[in-house]
Amino acid sequence: MLERMKFAMGSPKTISGEQMDTRIEKHNLPHSKLEKEEDILEKLCLCKQNGIEMKIEKICHFLQIEKRSLIPYLKSLQKHGYIETIIPEQEIQLTDYGLSVGNNYIYRHNSISQMLQFIGVNEKIADQDACRIEHIVTDESARAMCQFINFENMYYERRIRNSELTDRYEKGRYIFTMQMYSLEQQYPRRLKPEYACYSRDIFLEITEKGCFELQKTEELKRKRLWYKDYDKKWKIAERGEYGEKIPANIFEFIVKPNDRIIEGNLLIAFMNEKKNEPEVWECAQLEVEIW
Repeated sequence: MLERMKFAMGSPKTISGEQMDTRIEKHNLPHSKLEKEEDILEKLCLCKQNGIEMKIEKICHFLQIEKRSLIPYLKSLQKHGYIETIIPEQEIQLTDYGLSVGNNYIYRHNSISQMLQFIGVNEKIADQDACRIEHIVTDESARAMCQFINFENMYYERRIRNSELTDRYEKGRYIFTMQMYSLEQQYPRRLKPEYACYSRDIFLEITEKGCFELQKTEELKRKRLWYKDYDKKWKIAERGEYGEKIPANIFEFIVKPNDRIIEGNLLIAFMNEKKNEPEVWECAQLEVEIW
């Protein structure tokens, strides 16, 4: 009987990472028109936050959706008062109501994703699962999860991402300290040589968003500072008044009990502008001590 069961079941198959990602993505596709509409509103708010041009062609590219498929959703968003009247060749304009609702979707999504990561779910899977959960969970459950992850979870160390820090700091400029550690497997850890070109102090500027700015004490020869952005792609840091500027929501923050942020981590590299991907030896860990 056991042998027949084994034969019926077949031998276990190995699933590659790419196959697993495909299964995850298919599993997390929106299951209704309403879910898809809410996803599009959320993505429009993200476009607005990140300064992405909101013409229909650009939105199609950003959402990876054909124009003929997008137009009915945009008309529905307009009908519900989320966006202004659509004018050909002009950018889509979100209403105040649309911004409020869309930003709430983003807040729910990030909170649910962070909660899943907190209990041990892989970051990518947590983010994809949050895409479904945020639509089907009740408002009461969503509020409870947001409350727990953002306010009441004070007895455990946890890691959070996608935070502007605007909910923890008033508008203004703050000074913290930072280090740049080489990724070489050495104990004790080595500081990255380029660290000598920077002050140990780093600014946190809080306006509508949060942004860290390094203080450069001398120029790097033929090299720029790069960092990994939301999509795990390498991006050249913008130049500020004192040194490079890096958005706060790119960092991974470690939060201690009583909701104190004590550290922010980011993968960086120093290389010339013509390269797209750094070598391992070019990478470093930027660590900001926050209190």
